[in-house]
Amino acid sequence: MLIGKSRSHNDLNDNRPPRRLLAAAVFFVGIATLLTPLRRELYVGDETKYSQVVREMRAGSFFVPTLNGTPFTHKPPVHFWLIDVLTYPFGVYSIWPFVIPSLLAFALLLRLMWKHEGPLAAFVCGTCLMIWASAQTARMDLSFTLLIAFAAFRIRKFFDEDDFRALLVAAIALAVALLIKGPMSLVIGLCLFAFEWLRRRRRPRGNYLPSLSALIVIPLLWLVPTILVAGEAYWNEVFYKQTVGRAVGAWVHKSPPWFYLTHAPGDTAPWFLLLVVAIIAAYKRSDETAKFGVSWLLAVLVPYSILSSKLDVYMMALLPPVALVIARFVSGAEDRWTRWGLNANRVMLAILLILGVAGMVVLKPEMLKEDAAVVPLPLVKGLFAVLAAAALAGLVFGRKLLTSTLAVGLVPVVMFVYLALALVPTANEMASTRPLVRALLKQQVPPEQIALHASPHVWVRGMPRDLERVRHIDPPDLRTWQPTVIVTRRKDAQSLSATLPAYRKVDEFRMIGKWFDVYRK
Repeated sequence: MLIGKSRSHNDLNDNRPPRRLLAAAVFFVGIATLLTPLRRELYVGDETKYSQVVREMRAGSFFVPTLNGTPFTHKPPVHFWLIDVLTYPFGVYSIWPFVIPSLLAFALLLRLMWKHEGPLAAFVCGTCLMIWASAQTARMDLSFTLLIAFAAFRIRKFFDEDDFRALLVAAIALAVALLIKGPMSLVIGLCLFAFEWLRRRRRPRGNYLPSLSALIVIPLLWLVPTILVAGEAYWNEVFYKQTVGRAVGAWVHKSPPWFYLTHAPGDTAPWFLLLVVAIIAAYKRSDETAKFGVSWLLAVLVPYSILSSKLDVYMMALLPPVALVIARFVSGAEDRWTRWGLNANRVMLAILLILGVAGMVVLKPEMLKEDAAVVPLPLVKGLFAVLAAAALAGLVFGRKLLTSTLAVGLVPVVMFVYLALALVPTANEMASTRPLVRALLKQQVPPEQIALHASPHVWVRGMPRDLERVRHIDPPDLRTWQPTVIVTRRKDAQSLSATLPAYRKVDEFRMIGKWFDVYRK
């Protein structure tokens, strides 16, 4: 193939890796996501918060989800509706209703990438650590990413074939994604449309009204009835704080515009080095499909970089185009860039090898933080040993671009498979609400007489259902109510100074790296 000539998707078929080998690798990556849900708890943070939202939905707030009795405006409702429905066959205190949406989105995303770009794209996408790890969580980010990826491929079809039906389908997918995680789906879709219009210097002529109507009407089918039910305050919270506020004046997660560029090595792990080479090669080889992938990548990166509020997880929507660009590069005909890609993979494997060896040699008990004292040191060193051994094997057997790419993707997954098998019980003690549940049961007090202050919502497998009645409080609540037991995060106890003198401290525990104290009247 001549450098500088445009290559279609079919032009690369002769250079594609063996499908059986890649199918086996993709199957391993997919099956590995099932290991942690078999034993893990929901972890403190969004997951336990979502469990409380679902409990309140089952108690009667299905259409307008609430948290502690107040409308929950941080996220749209579709993800919570799906979890709520799944709790009926599985139960509220089963992990499966919470993780099935992510696991299903992961499987569908790999299938989507395979269908449009082949098994290598599915493999690279599935081994992006942010995607692989998120497949095992209760978060909605992977469903959001799946719908954006589906819409992106429809937008490509629209530009390639002047297919306005494909554009309508893309608009519907983006609108549903809005109902899962918010309006950034529309922004990403519009940016991708604009970037492709600029790159191709043309746009199909026809009727755009149906697609624009779908983008607007579908979200309004939820938003208008919700505002009628929840009132004007709900609209103010959703629009001014959660949307406009996050965009231009974030009160949390505020970072500069270059935040994602500096975090790119971690956000795209383990593919950052190969991605850099693949992007350069896309333009040197004039690969139109890879260039589309770059447009898609920028459609995520640019608007999120402009927003005031930033989190690494927002870059998950960027990872499918990363997989597309890399798959096109690795599947391409050999040229001087192939050697650059092989060297990038070797450097990444060497970095993983060094990290593994350093963890085995340098790690000492005194280096662990206080909350990590429960971690069995031999198991932790075993984790680094697995990483080092897998990276070394990758360096030995990864002598070609394809095999080294497979190694870069599999080495971190193998390490995390070990973690799932050996360290999930320890993670449960450190990151779930097990210590909190034990402390509450120890007091042998009716849950109605327990107050939690600056504390996560309780959720563990098999938790007594009456603990759902434990009340979360703010300091003003104690002016009219005197509970028998108060649990507070130690650093926030000062805000209860007017109440705690009437109590005595009876217990303490550490959870998510923070100390909590138990007071009894």
